[in-house]
Amino acid sequence: MRRVFLFLVAVTVLFAATDPFVGTWKMDTDRSKFTRGDPSFMFATLLIESAGGGLKSTASAADGDGLATDFTFNCALDGTPCRTIAATAMRGSSAVDTILLKREDDHTIIATGTNNGKLVYTDRRVVSSDDKTLTVHRAGRTPDGRMYESTIVLSRVR
Repeated sequence: MRRVFLFLVAVTVLFAATDPFVGTWKMDTDRSKFTRGDPSFMFATLLIESAGGGLKSTASAADGDGLATDFTFNCALDGTPCRTIAATAMRGSSAVDTILLKREDDHTIIATGTNNGKLVYTDRRVVSSDDKTLTVHRAGRTPDGRMYESTIVLSRVR
């Protein structure tokens, strides 16, 4: 019985370790693309961990206006809404209180962020085939209703 248990633990650890999204990611400001006047980031670091059948993400960032935020969310990958838990009140044009994650394939997740029930952004998050780069193609809506698009490129730190 103990051998079976150890085998199952080993398989679970190996499966979790193979998810290309799991790791620590840091925004590459030189490769990220923001249009002047649209929501942007000065810096962003993202820690993604396996959590059951989903992913737990802890983000630390400062937007283009210098508004810093730290938040966490733990989502299934089936499109079920999950709440964000912020260290301080989230402010700024990219603030969200709910996120939905839906895995499209091993290297692609579609994410939708809303605030007070209103769409803030839809992301197509893609990890490169060498697992070193996470590219987020974002289509968003500012609080005043204006649409925008941006590309956020993050490099794997570990």
